[in-house]
Amino acid sequence: MKKLFLCALTVVMAVGCSNGPAEVVDEAEGFALLKHDATTLEATYASGGASVRMLAVETSANVVEVTYDFGDPVVGFHIDYNQGVGKFMPSGSPLDAAQAQLINHLLEGVSNAVPEQDARTRIEDVAVRQTSFMQIVPVGEPLSAYQYVSARGWTHISCTCGSQNIGGYTRQAGRGCGCTGGSGQGCKGRCGQGCGITSTPACVGSTAYTQDCAKHDYGLGSFSAASDDYSFAGNNCSCSGVGTCY
Repeated sequence: MKKLFLCALTVVMAVGCSNGPAEVVDEAEGFALLKHDATTLEATYASGGASVRMLAVETSANVVEVTYDFGDPVVGFHIDYNQGVGKFMPSGSPLDAAQAQLINHLLEGVSNAVPEQDARTRIEDVAVRQTSFMQIVPVGEPLSAYQYVSARGWTHISCTCGSQNIGGYTRQAGRGCGCTGGSGQGCKGRCGQGCGITSTPACVGSTAYTQDCAKHDYGLGSFSAASDDYSFAGNNCSCSGVGTCY
């Protein structure tokens, strides 16, 4: 009886029960979309024994909970579009470089799984925007919870690449993979994934270009200051789809 009871406990981990050790079933490598409907988007990305699970749920009209579960840490967001309030809620250890790479691949998978920007539902838009925001969460630093509000606003910048005021600083910013300002990736000022001169990824994240996102791109402002821009800022620049970084 004892052996049969142990077999029942381990049935979800092994094909059957035997006198030998239970077989460990590895999680599938790569991206997997687990659930995608009007109020829920759940996806994972696994590589080299590490994984991240994203779960975005619209718990009531225009109120969305999003979690990124690495096992350790777990990073959560509460975004209330009715009140214009967002909460950043991390727990556990700091993010490490390998986990940051998981987010990059997760974003690519989620972006490919949802429609282009103008056709996205609320849950799809939140999933892409917050996964884009996870790309700029600092690596190797202790993270603290904080709240951000859309009422404090943001300042859009011009979509045309050129020398711009980005909030007390003058830097090159605007659309285009060549709009690097001589510093790293292009598309400076975009609240979403940047791009290189020779690499033009799909249009992911938002196409909101703001001062706080530009300041972060140049190391002149914190990731937390750009939180409301990533979650709430309107898309003031166009997205021409896959193959063009706008």
